[in-house]
Amino acid sequence: MSEKNRILVGIDGGAGDRAAIAYAAAEAGLDDADLWLVHVILSQPADVIGPYPYPSFGEDVRRAGNELLEKATEEAVAYVGAEHVTSSLLESSVVSGLVHCAAAARLVVVGDDRRHGLERIMTGSVTNRVAGHAPVPVVMVPSGWSPENSTRRVVVAVKDCVSSAGLLAQALKHAVDRSAELVVLHAWQLDTVYDDMTVAHLDMSGWENDARRALENALVRARRRVPHAADVKVRIEVRHGQPAREITEETRTADLLVIGRRRHSFPLGRLGNTGRAVIRESRCPVEIQPPIPDVLTVDDLVLEHEGRFEKAGTDRAYTLADVT
Repeated sequence: MSEKNRILVGIDGGAGDRAAIAYAAAEAGLDDADLWLVHVILSQPADVIGPYPYPSFGEDVRRAGNELLEKATEEAVAYVGAEHVTSSLLESSVVSGLVHCAAAARLVVVGDDRRHGLERIMTGSVTNRVAGHAPVPVVMVPSGWSPENSTRRVVVAVKDCVSSAGLLAQALKHAVDRSAELVVLHAWQLDTVYDDMTVAHLDMSGWENDARRALENALVRARRRVPHAADVKVRIEVRHGQPAREITEETRTADLLVIGRRRHSFPLGRLGNTGRAVIRESRCPVEIQPPIPDVLTVDDLVLEHEGRFEKAGTDRAYTLADVT
């Protein structure tokens, strides 16, 4: 099994496991990737409140974990064949264990977090924390999702319109793989209780036109990075409204939602309030991308900033900070 081309599936024994395996298998079929099923159990009594209840508790936990993995492996093998499936029982804290393993995979897939509100308050969302720290993309799959209900529609939610080419390129790749339409959504709302009153007295058309123009420019850069991207039908939506609500509404008729982590949070970005809300409420799988630098090639610079740089026989790349 190649570590460079395998998909890690987090197994926790819940209803989301089946949907996560089905999604991961569909992704693996696109490039003949392998599936790596990982179940994490507590490594020591300090991970729980108080000591283990009886001496053989640890052995019983490991036995139960192996049984979960055996069941999950049977389901995965039915999709991709035994030669493409491995499994690991890991003793660690759940989040740190999955994040550590993520470094040896190209993608992490997990089922949705079904815990009740009080438990989530006490322990936090595993899905959110893994998605907020993993060095590779993480996909959260709702437990009710099925690969049979395809709409051939991918949605990418963009916050920073100017520096969005990297995120758009990832969404374009998914649209190409699925022969799907791509919807680029930028939803905005003023960060004030007076949003509606303020917007009602201002002409926001110029602001929205600037956002659309920035997205169109970023889309041009993104298309240059993705083979066959010219075949993808793209629709740009710039809307005034509460971002989490607008984005979640789009997931009702989408095969996949692509969002990005905040770029400027050390060391690998983090999820904001909107991202956490969308993961919780989405009706379709959500792929959370680590921060992607918006790199400009020399061709980009020549086309978009003609006269400021001369095209030369070099592979040097520039970030947006070099030209803005």
